This record gives sequence, structure tokens and C-alpha cells, in this order.
Amino acid sequence: MKNFKVISRENLLWNLQQFSNKKIYAMVKANAYGHGIKEIVEQIEPFVEGFGVVNVDEGRQVRKLTKKPVLICSKTRDFRACKKFDLDVMVEDEEDLRLALKTGLKESLNLKINCGMNRFGAKSELALRQINQILEENNIKLKTIYTHFPRTESKKETKKNYQKFLELRSQISQSPPICFGGSGIFGYDFDFDILRLGIGLYGYGDKSLRPVMEVRSHVCKVFFAKKGEFVGYGKKYRVKNDGFFAVVPIGYGDGLRRNLSGDFCVGIGGKKFCAVGNICMDAFFVKVDESVKVGDEVNVMTNAQILAKKCGTISYEILTGFSNLRGKTIVE
Repeated sequence: MKNFKVISRENLLWNLQQFSNKKIYAMVKANAYGHGIKEIVEQIEPFVEGFGVVNVDEGRQVRKLTKKPVLICSKTRDFRACKKFDLDVMVEDEEDLRLALKTGLKESLNLKINCGMNRFGAKSELALRQINQILEENNIKLKTIYTHFPRTESKKETKKNYQKFLELRSQISQSPPICFGGSGIFGYDFDFDILRLGIGLYGYGDKSLRPVMEVRSHVCKVFFAKKGEFVGYGKKYRVKNDGFFAVVPIGYGDGLRRNLSGDFCVGIGGKKFCAVGNICMDAFFVKVDESVKVGDEVNVMTNAQILAKKCGTISYEILTGFSNLRGKTIVE
């Protein structure tokens, strides 16, 4: 009896198919949004153009699984390691360019433009003209020019950001493929070549998509408690009526957010039961009936958005939190 992250291959490939009109760079940073880098890359490798990560360590993991491009989408200074492991890099200023050239990364450069996120990317025409001069002087052909839209839920703002991107991009004399990212960008008719697909790959951001990961556990103990007794830390939950309770061995140490305490339900044997009391580091409690037995499977999470709404956060945080799950990851 163990804890599991269960990855649905069918749902994963379904989600990928919804974006088949574009070349795809699959974002597998943060342990593939908590799903598992190895498990995700192995399933989608034949169907994507490349992969996106956030640092060299992630890039090395992905490089072991594919010969396709692996782009470090964040700031890095470890260009020697990028060269060694054949990783593509983001450049955003003259310093990046000169250091990359010094390290021999002439054919691995992707220029990022800042059109409103203010995280990474060149943000002025002057900076881009200076970058363009270096590119021309060194006969460098960029692999892509890309950006990340910060608020795609706002049509007006995103269209303004797009115009800003076009203005800045015009300072670069060559015409490499354009690569866009940002949750919801697929809802726009912008002209671009490659989609950096993140949360949509994993089933969130559009009603047509299917959640890829479920979290399952088991009942490790069933006990009877009388009216007036307390269950869990801090005497948060007081038993109202005599009844049965189950202990499930997943807690906030595994990524189950503690502020969900007493505010979510699980599935056991086709029935819905509610969690009670404070979530522990390694376990939580469920009020059950006499049909529940030790060893029964427990569906802890089937849709991250449901838990995210209860926590006042986003599905990304719920999913990546389960990177810490002490258990196996299986693909079905």
C-alpha cells in the first residue's frame, strides 16, 4: 500500500492535440509542474519540437531523455554547462550575448523581449539595437525571438503587449521563428510560429482540456470515536456523533496544503467522504462509514483547480506542491 501520482497518458496526449496547429515547446520546469520530468518527457517526446526548463539542472535531466532542443527560459550565467550539455539559452542583453559567444554558444541563442512582464527580456529599442549590432557583427542567427505575456485574461492589455512586442522586435534585422508563452495565449490570433505550452499541457486553462495527474493514497487505519472526542492537532475538530474515521498517509510534507484542513473531500470505494481536523505533516483524517476498510484506495486529488479555489491560489501551486509526494509516479 503506497501513495501514487497517477499520470493519464490519454489526457496528456489529448491536451497536446488541442494545440497541434503550432509547433510546441513543452514546458517541463519544476518537475514538469509536479507531474515528473521523466514521465512527461518520455510520453510526449515524439510529438513536440523541444522542451523548456528553468535552469541547468533541469536541462541536464531532460537532455538524458531527448536529443531535441532544450531551452533554459530563465536567467543563467553557467554557459559552460549549457555548452557541455547542449542546452539552448535565453539572452536579454549585451552581457549575455558576449558571455555566450565567449563560451561557444553561437548557435544556441534565443532572444527574449520584455513586453510587460518585467521579469526577463530586453525592454527598450536602444537595447535591442545594440543587441542587433552584436548579432550582425558576429554573424549570429538566433534560434527564436520570444516573449511571455503577463495577463492573457485581459484582451485589451494583451493586445497592447503584443503591439509592444512587435515594435521592439522590429529592431532585430533577422527573422527567426517567434515563440510565445503565457497561459491563455492560444485564445489569440497573433502571428507566431512556436507555442511554449505550460499549464495547458497538464489540463488547465481551458474547459476543453483534461487534468493529467491524480493523487491517490490508501486507508492505513480505521478507528471509532465517540461524541465529544477530538481528532487531530489543536482540537480543531470535535466529534459531533459517534462514528468511524480513517487515517490517510499523505500530509503537507507531501504537498497537501495545510490550509485545506477540514475543507476538502476524497473518494473511497465510489463514495465521497469529507476530511476533518488539521492536516498533519504525514497524514490527514476522513470521516467515513463502516464500509471503509484498511487498504481501500483513496482518491485525494483529481482536479487541482478545485483545491486551488479552496486555498485561494492557482492550480500551478497545487500541482507543483505534489513534487514532494512520498510515493511512486505511474503512467496509465
